[in-house]
Order: sequence, then structure tokens, then C-alpha cells
Amino acid sequence: MTAPVQLSSLNLGDQLAEGGQGAVHELLDQPELVFKRYLYPDSPAFRPDALQRLVDCRPSIAFSGRSVDEFAAWPTAVVNDGTRTVGFLMRRVPTGFTLAIGGKVLLADLSYLATEPKPIWGDVDLPGMSEKVQVLQHLAGAVDAFHARQIVVGDISYANVLWSRDPQPRVMLIDCDGMRHAGMESVLPQADTPDWEDPMPPAGYAPGPDQDRYKLALAVRRVLTSSLDARLTSSSPDLSEVGGAGPKLEALLARAAGPAGTRPSAREWFDALSGRATQPVRQGERREIDAPAARPDLLTSSTSERKFRPVTPPGS
Repeated sequence: MTAPVQLSSLNLGDQLAEGGQGAVHELLDQPELVFKRYLYPDSPAFRPDALQRLVDCRPSIAFSGRSVDEFAAWPTAVVNDGTRTVGFLMRRVPTGFTLAIGGKVLLADLSYLATEPKPIWGDVDLPGMSEKVQVLQHLAGAVDAFHARQIVVGDISYANVLWSRDPQPRVMLIDCDGMRHAGMESVLPQADTPDWEDPMPPAGYAPGPDQDRYKLALAVRRVLTSSLDARLTSSSPDLSEVGGAGPKLEALLARAAGPAGTRPSAREWFDALSGRATQPVRQGERREIDAPAARPDLLTSSTSERKFRPVTPPGS
């Protein structure tokens, strides 16, 4: 168990951001980290034990040789004020996950890849199709890494996925304290971003890996077609720009539109986006043919106000 840090030991600097659940402060003597302080740590819905679980599982989360700190702003230590948990430390979003737009430095969230460039953005060099595919491949790899540790991501949406092209196309997930271990409670009630909800939740709905699979597919659909509001049930997308992987991706999107339990896993998306094909073989034998793999890796947020809706079982 990673020991908590005392609030009194932190050398706090400016407040960098504030949301509905907490405020983020810089640390003057640890510029690579930030402190998130919860606004309502005495709320009955607040679960410090869930936060400690996230901190403790940090060393076990990785994919393709990359630690979780390379693709998520993961909690590194719980912060206590005496015996009371008030927040946590996490990695500060690297500058590579930002964009300079209109004289401001903004988080490079996924929405910038799901729409055509706007004149107001000015001279912003956005990724082309091949780099978009690599960003999505890295996102699928990150989700697969969490699912391998039985962690439900929950709120996969534009604002929570940041991207960078430096040194290669990659993502960074933020608001990671919203994740939870499957079958356990989250730090605070998990939320859904409007227009990202699973339209066919199972009976007794609670956010789970299957909802993550739906939202991952929705991110793929929207980014590859530059359609901010596209749904998986929209008309069949034209993925001819993607090249040889297009038919495989179209087939996965069709499956993802189905009910819970039938949707492609994050690993299937990772393989398809990397151009990897699996040959049919005899029972007990498995071979894979690898096309040149896309290069994955890192993450930040946009100007639009973020709105969340707590996920609750039907009828509650």
C-alpha cells in the first residue's frame, strides 16, 4: 500500500483548473505533479478506499512496455489532512498534449480530431488519417490495459482523452479517479457524458467494460469520419481513406452497434487499427501475420463546458 501524503507537506502554487468535483493546484517544488483537492470530501458518496485502490494498482497497469503514467494522469498518492482524505497527486499533463489556439493554450482533446478544422483555430497543424489511426490504436491499447486489470474506464468521451503527435501519435487519459475496479464502488458516482451513453444497457445497468467497448467504438467512428455527433447506428461509414484496414474496421463498428455482450473488445480494436490480421488455423494452433504496426503513446481538454450526468440504475 502506498502511504498517503499529508496536505501540510505540499508546497501549493496557483489553482490551474476547477470542475464539479474538485480543483487542481500546481506544486511549486514538484512541477511534474499536480494536486487535485475534492470540493466535498465529507460527502457520503465519497469513497477514500476506492481512491487508495487506484493508487495501489498503479504499478500493475501497462501495455506494450509502457507504464500507466505514459498514457494516463493516474493518481500517484492519496493526500490526507490529518486522517481525512481530501484529494490526491497525479501527473501534470505534458505540454505536448496542448494546442495554441486564439492566443490561448488549450488541452488537445479528442474533439479536435473528430471535426474539420475551423478558421478560428488559425494555423493549427492537425493529424492526418494515418496519425488519427495511430492515436486511436493507442487509445484502444490503453483501454485494453485497464480491462486487463479489471478496471472500468467509465467516461470515455472527447474531454477525457487527450492526444499528442510528439514524439509520436499517442493519448493521455485524464479524470482517472472516475475509473473503478469492476464490481466495486468508484471514488464518486461514475458519470456519463451526454451523447456518449450506451443506448442498449443491460438490465440492472451499472457502468462496466461493455459500456467502455461501446464508447471506444464511438470514438473510432467519430474520429475516422470527422463526425462529432455520429452514432454507431448512423449510415455505414466510408472508411476508404483508412486503406486496407477499412473493411475490418467497418465490420467491428457494425458489431459494436449491437447489444451488450456482442461488442468488440479493446484488444480487437488495437489489432485492427495496427493492421494486424489473424489467419484461420487448425484447432490448437495460432499464427498471426503482422503488417507494419502503427506507433502508439500520451494526453489534455477543450474549451467547451463539460457536463456530466451520474449513471444510476433504471427506476432509481
